Amino acid sequence: MKDVLLTGAAFATLFLILNFGYYREWFHARPAAYWSDFWKEKDDTAGLEGIRKERYGLIYSISQKVKEVVDKKKIAHPVILFEPNSYYRDSLHIYPSFRAPEPAVFYYYTGLEGVWTNSPNVNKANFLVRLSKKGVTLDEIRSPQQLQLILAYYKKYSPIL
Repeated sequence: MKDVLLTGAAFATLFLILNFGYYREWFHARPAAYWSDFWKEKDDTAGLEGIRKERYGLIYSISQKVKEVVDKKKIAHPVILFEPNSYYRDSLHIYPSFRAPEPAVFYYYTGLEGVWTNSPNVNKANFLVRLSKKGVTLDEIRSPQQLQLILAYYKKYSPIL
């Protein structure tokens, strides 16, 4: 009987701790959220690519679109230039929903080299990724003069995360 009472007291204590105060917020944000996501994803019939798109979000999708275009055009050594995120915030006013991927993250997702406008090797860039509400476009940079014009245009926008 003593074991049953001690077990009941332990469960009651755990219930009180996990449902009131600081640990309530933690419990619902971490273990309970993980458990509900697990049950949702366990029955999901999406393929590997669909799971990655849902898990990694818009930046992954943008990176994969760029990779598809590069593969389709069979470009030998592409170096992708990304518009600064402050450009989306200040000019287009779409920053919370659109962000350019960081070059390291872009490389992780695609295996392609990416640069920002303030990167040391920005002079090697031969393509520019433009994001808009309509989608992603990949424009070829045909000459160093065109690259300098692009960099001059984006000079007032600092690359931010």
